[in-house]
Amino acid sequence: MTTIVAVTNKDLYRATVIASRVENDFVTGLQVAKLNELKARMREGVVKFAYLKKDKSVRVAYGTLMPQLMRDKVLGTGLCGDARNVCTYYDVECGQFRCFQLQALIKIW
Repeated sequence: MTTIVAVTNKDLYRATVIASRVENDFVTGLQVAKLNELKARMREGVVKFAYLKKDKSVRVAYGTLMPQLMRDKVLGTGLCGDARNVCTYYDVECGQFRCFQLQALIKIW
């Protein structure tokens, strides 16, 4: 079986950030793949996922990046998540944008 892996500049950037924080190549590759899956699924609807917060507690969130659900919420006054080395999403439960560190993603349902 042949597996084709497409790597973009954004993937390489995220991998560099994660690698500097976790210092483990296997974990870095796994996290980049999970982040890509999460972002792709959030562009199509609301996704349940979990991540580790800075205070070491686990946060289960329902988030989206679907333009139709958050179009009127985007003001364009801040930096995008990639510029701050975090994954940004729109939290549908509280109606606000949230973010988490790239290496903190735990699970996607």
